[in-house]
Amino acid sequence: MKKYLWKYRLAVLICFCGVLTSCTVSKHRKGKSASEEYRLLFEDQFNGDAYSQKYWTSYPEKQGKAPWNRFVINDPKLAEVKNGNLHIRARWNSETEHPETGAIQTKDKFSFKYGKIEVRAKFNRAEQGGWPAIWLMPQNEIYPGWPNGGEIDIMERLNTDSFVHQVVHQTNGEAKHNSIGITQAISPTDYNTYGIIKTPNRIEFYVNDQLTMVHEPKDDFAPRWPFETDYYLILNHASADKGKSGVDFWPGPVTSTENFPLEMAIDYVKVWELKD
Repeated sequence: MKKYLWKYRLAVLICFCGVLTSCTVSKHRKGKSASEEYRLLFEDQFNGDAYSQKYWTSYPEKQGKAPWNRFVINDPKLAEVKNGNLHIRARWNSETEHPETGAIQTKDKFSFKYGKIEVRAKFNRAEQGGWPAIWLMPQNEIYPGWPNGGEIDIMERLNTDSFVHQVVHQTNGEAKHNSIGITQAISPTDYNTYGIIKTPNRIEFYVNDQLTMVHEPKDDFAPRWPFETDYYLILNHASADKGKSGVDFWPGPVTSTENFPLEMAIDYVKVWELKD
């Protein structure tokens, strides 16, 4: 999510075809039941009329940087809480002929190292060029800079796809950008749950309580494993432009603005920590 994501499309597709051995689906971790193993650490049901400033802040406007945050605007209408949902949006500005996109994060306010996170969301309005995401970045990087510090993409959706991407980014310590991911079918007009379980040397990915991928420090991912630290959450709805900027957006350019504003509605975010 952080940079020019066309660079890892091939890795995602190969993994989806089952060729990369590091991207494997295996059994859940053995041991205690979920109720015995975890305690609820954080929960946001998005009640009220605004997101909690105790845990969330708007992502800084960084035009001209990475494609995903090129058009981020700090506007409450792009991250609106109503009817028990957080509505993250991307709208079209007909004067500038660019999108304006919403993004909030828990950086410096809430993060976790090991545990389980689950987000329930649905896509109310989608269009070519849309790019909503739910993802994690390190609060305290072990290896400075992206992608050295590691990135965990719990869910990314492109355009009007009936599947989502789950992706991990890191490096091998030799300036090689290693990305690995998988795609998972969803019902795009219904609520779906997306999550991970993060434990020492292991990240499990889930969609609708089904294990989709396990990421561990193997092969090229072993030399510089960055994930043994705490991570914060980002919720955003990115959008491409119509191609005039020359930026290569992963979903491709917007071809019609008829369905804007695009919207991802988030019902809840829950995080459980591992019990001692």
